[in-house]
Amino acid sequence: MKLLHLSDLHLGLKICEISMLDEQRYVFEQVFDCIKEHHIDAVLISGDVYDKSIPPVDAVKLFDEILFRLSEMNVPILIISGNHDSAERLSFGARVMSRQRIWVVTNVKEALEPVTLRDEYGDVNFYLLPFLRPSDVNNAFSQSIAGYTEAIRFMIEQMKVDPAKRNVMLAHQFVSGASVSDSELTVGGTDCVDRAVFDVFDYAALGHLHTPQRVGKDTVRYCGTPLKYSLSEIGHQKSMTIVTLGEKTDITLDTVPFVPQHEMRKLKGSYRELMEGTPSEDYLYVELTNNEDVPYAASGLRQIYPNLISLSYLRNNRSGGETVVMLNAEDEKSPEEIFEELFMQQHPDSEITELQHATLRDMIEQVWR
Repeated sequence: MKLLHLSDLHLGLKICEISMLDEQRYVFEQVFDCIKEHHIDAVLISGDVYDKSIPPVDAVKLFDEILFRLSEMNVPILIISGNHDSAERLSFGARVMSRQRIWVVTNVKEALEPVTLRDEYGDVNFYLLPFLRPSDVNNAFSQSIAGYTEAIRFMIEQMKVDPAKRNVMLAHQFVSGASVSDSELTVGGTDCVDRAVFDVFDYAALGHLHTPQRVGKDTVRYCGTPLKYSLSEIGHQKSMTIVTLGEKTDITLDTVPFVPQHEMRKLKGSYRELMEGTPSEDYLYVELTNNEDVPYAASGLRQIYPNLISLSYLRNNRSGGETVVMLNAEDEKSPEEIFEELFMQQHPDSEITELQHATLRDMIEQVWR
C-alpha cells in the first residue's frame, strides 16, 4: 500500500498581506501528478488544513476543489485537524464524506476507532488523532492529566492497538528532538511529546512542524509544509513523503520535491544595486546595505520586486560587526497613497481622476528609476 503523507497546508495563508493561495493551488497540481505517477493508494493530511480557524472563502473553495479532485481519482483521504483549524468547521459534513472514503477526525473521542483499509497483505489500521491539549483529554474522558506526553499516551492506550497488525498514526503535535522554524511556536517545551509514545505504530505521519524531518527514527516523520512560509525556511527543500507498506515491518520511504511557482529568497545590496537588478516575482526578504535610510525604499523596490516580504538595513556597528535593523515593509505608505491622502485633505469634495493617477505613477516611476 502506497501512502502520500502531507500536512500543514495552511490554505489561505498571507505573508505580509501577500496571499499564497495561487502558490498553494500550483503545488497541489504536483500532488495530483504524484498520485497518478506513483499509484498512491491513500492520502494522509496531518493537520493545519487552513491557516486560520475562520478561513477566508477562497481558501475553503480551494480545499473543496482539492477534495473533489482527489475523490475523482478514487483515492481514500484521511484528515485530522491541527491547531490552526477550527475542529467544528473542518468536521462539517464529515459523516457524509466518509461514505466517499474521505475521513475527517477533529474530536478526540472519534480518534479511538481506526479507519481500516486493505491491500494484498491484509488490513492497515489508521488512527486519526487531531491536535489536542491535555485539557481536551481531561474534558472528554474525565481525567486529570497534566502533560502532553501523558495525554497522547492515554489516548493510544484507549485505542487498544493490535501490534500484530500494520498500524499508522496521524498526529499533529510537537515531538521532542525535532527542529523548529520561525513559523512555528512552542511554549517553553511544555507542549513537547516523547517520541517513544509512537513506537507501537509502523509509521507516524506527523504534522505541526514545517521542516521535513525524521524524529529519532525514519518511521516517525514530519513531511513539512508544501511551501516555504518564513525566512528560516529559505534553505529548505519542501517535499511530499511517499510511504510504501509491505508486510509487517516492511516499510519504504521516498520523497518527491515540490517545485514552487515562485521561490522565497533573500537579497542583499544597496538600494541602487537592487533597483538595477533583474525584476523578479519571487518572495523576497531584502537587506539594504545603505548607511542612511532610503525614503520609501519598500515602495520603490516593489516596482521591481512586487512580492517584497520584508525590508531591513544591514549596517556596520562600532565593534566592527554588522547590525540588522528590521523594518516592516508593509508599514510604509507608497508615494501615491501619500499624495492621495494629501489631495483629499486639500480637496475633500473632489475625486482623483484616472488621468491624475496615471500622471502621478509616471512621475514616480521616473524618479525611482
